[in-house]
Amino acid sequence: MLVDINGGSGVDTVGFAGLRADYNITTGAGGYAVLPKSGAIGGLKLLSNIERFKFSDSTVNVEYDSVVQALYVAYFGRAADHAGMQSFQDQLAKLGAPRDIAGISAAYNTNPGLHKLIDSFSASAESDALYPDGTGAFVEAVFKNVLGRSPAEAGLAFWSEAIDSGALSRANAAMSIMSGALQNLTPQGLLDAQRIGNTLAVASDFTLAIDRPSEIAGYGTTLAASMVRTMLATVTAGSDVEAFHAVIKTMLAVMSGELHTTLDAPESPDAPPLLLVGVAPAAWEGGLA
Repeated sequence: MLVDINGGSGVDTVGFAGLRADYNITTGAGGYAVLPKSGAIGGLKLLSNIERFKFSDSTVNVEYDSVVQALYVAYFGRAADHAGMQSFQDQLAKLGAPRDIAGISAAYNTNPGLHKLIDSFSASAESDALYPDGTGAFVEAVFKNVLGRSPAEAGLAFWSEAIDSGALSRANAAMSIMSGALQNLTPQGLLDAQRIGNTLAVASDFTLAIDRPSEIAGYGTTLAASMVRTMLATVTAGSDVEAFHAVIKTMLAVMSGELHTTLDAPESPDAPPLLLVGVAPAAWEGGLA
């Protein structure tokens, strides 16, 4: 029997019989669906305002899922990795941070701990490797990550000057571009917000699909990061998010070494490594064929 649950305010937990890997967790309109992989009848088709899903072997925390994905997509153009998602959610919870990107952006200048956490993106080795070509190239990349297009000349100049003058860190600029886009109520702004929502949903579905050690390790390679960036770049305002579930399943099978296939090579095989917290580099070999 499929049921819906709305947890309301506070931090709520719903328990499930069985292992985490026995279930698929996906985003949906206003919440998450948690359904058995076996196809058996049962599960929860819509969990709204539920922050934790407890299984017999682990607990999945989604309290700050959308915030963390927004930060990763805006800055790195990719979905959060398993360990990065856990680490950032834990730190945001300890800081009592807002649960939406607009609130995070507003609190950045008044919460020293949050300020430091956000700026850790700029200080990462992944950032140095991904953006070696100056401020303009960075702003261009963030606009493509968030909006799927290059900035207008005036916008490029504005954000570049703000970063170069020290008024904004790169991480704060990326977050501000994402937050500003979501609050733009013009016709184009509403289309942009729909694209962003779809992109974050696909990113969330990707990270939530990582539920085994081989997949966690598999998403720790430069090629895996490029594959996910390429996938997210194809999302549009009109995309069917559910259509990406099969793509995600195949990608994780390739990354974990369970499926050997021929895929188009990423545009940049020298893309920087992922910033993983507490996860050793994967032993996955670079070739996909």
